[in-house]
Amino acid sequence: MNISRKERDDQRRRDEILDAALSIFATQGFHGATMAQISQEAQYPLGTIYKYFSSKKQIYHDLVMERVQQLGQILLSITNRQEITSKEKLKQSLFAKTKFYRSNSDFIRIYISERSNLDAVMIPKLNEKVNRMHEKMITLFQKIFEQGMENGEFKPYPPKEMATLFTEIAHSVAWSSLFPNVNVDKNNGVKQNIKDNNSNANIKDGSNKRSIKDNVVNPSIDEIKDDDEILNQRLNMIFDMFMNGVSKAI
Repeated sequence: MNISRKERDDQRRRDEILDAALSIFATQGFHGATMAQISQEAQYPLGTIYKYFSSKKQIYHDLVMERVQQLGQILLSITNRQEITSKEKLKQSLFAKTKFYRSNSDFIRIYISERSNLDAVMIPKLNEKVNRMHEKMITLFQKIFEQGMENGEFKPYPPKEMATLFTEIAHSVAWSSLFPNVNVDKNNGVKQNIKDNNSNANIKDGSNKRSIKDNVVNPSIDEIKDDDEILNQRLNMIFDMFMNGVSKAI
């Protein structure tokens, strides 16, 4: 469907405001962020911000819903692929979710840290929407397990229970991939990285006020490649362990 130039411009401005808000939320937290700061970061007048968003809560709401829907579409596209097995759909879903978390790390960190006291209390409708999306994700995986059982790939466990367990495992693995402190080693399975002992001390004694972004250490290109290789090994290992529990012996 063709859209007008004005609609394209409106969408671009809206996206730029959301990106600016994400940057401010990442450094100030939701409660510390102000519309004025978002306006300054986006380089749009405050009146323009209010043209697209009625409040800081609406910005946060739309930011969350856009990302949740993006992830849902990614997983749905994998589920709908007819040319791959059920096991391969699950594996691709695990890798895709981890990749999504890592490419949206600022958003994921903010959302996880704020959800317990923000969604349920200040924006309950958002909490309800996210919970519904979570149930849809479980239903997607449930269909994969049901198809796999029909094809003789999986043991006859309750498919919804398997889907719920897989969803939680995928979230935990994807979430832990954002933190370099503990990872899988090429040789013995565990890689311990203790880059931040001194900064941890600063947090305890209150000498430095740190933002969410301050926890991120900028790695070199070689370190990124190494971490990606280690992460892929970890994802394969965890997937194999899960499959060993649910797969039917051939």
